[in-house]
Amino acid sequence: MDEAEISSSVNEIVEVNAGRAAYYRMLAELLWKELTQEQIDHLAALDLKSLAQGDADLAEGYGDMASYLRRRNTGTRQELAVDYAHTFLAAGNYESFAATPFESVFTSEMGLLMQDARDEVYKSFCGEHIQPDEELHTPEDHLSFEFEFLATLLERTNAACLAGDFERAAMLSQKVVEFHNDHQLNWVDDFCDAVCDVAETRFYRGVSKVIRAFVHMETDVIADMVEASDALAASAAA
Repeated sequence: MDEAEISSSVNEIVEVNAGRAAYYRMLAELLWKELTQEQIDHLAALDLKSLAQGDADLAEGYGDMASYLRRRNTGTRQELAVDYAHTFLAAGNYESFAATPFESVFTSEMGLLMQDARDEVYKSFCGEHIQPDEELHTPEDHLSFEFEFLATLLERTNAACLAGDFERAAMLSQKVVEFHNDHQLNWVDDFCDAVCDVAETRFYRGVSKVIRAFVHMETDVIADMVEASDALAASAAA
């Protein structure tokens, strides 16, 4: 690769990764806690369906979210807060399986918190010197934390690319592959199925569809970014 090709590849990687990181953080925010009125108003003002970019599964999820928000009123924030607690915190949910957003719940034999998945995620975080705020008192395998971790890896990949450290960028890209395979594809489908079964609002059912679609779309994008990062690393070593 000549200098122009390297510069073009770096710019493409940085642009794609920046968008992916922002998307991961958006999903993390939707799952972390009840939405504020400001967040609801912001989402309602967006053309959510346009975010699907032609993907049918994303379009269905965003369509559900948009349809719900079009009918928002003074009670919407409270209704969403109640559904969030019912769906993700199991508040008042005695008859169905709650969609608690922890990998351990969906991958351990007994469906318990703080199992092997949490330990593995914790090790991954430590490997990159990343830790959630201890004051949150929340296990590391919460899906919001996993999304935030991937966003951080992507941002660090971009920083490495812009610094010309293509070997580190390739290494970080490989970590994204491994985490996506080991801690996303292995349980997100089951989690999203649970949300669709438990959630009482079309909004959160839509969120689950968006999450499922994005996680699966990432498989091909990740492969492309690894290939691009490896090519840069190879050119630097030549």
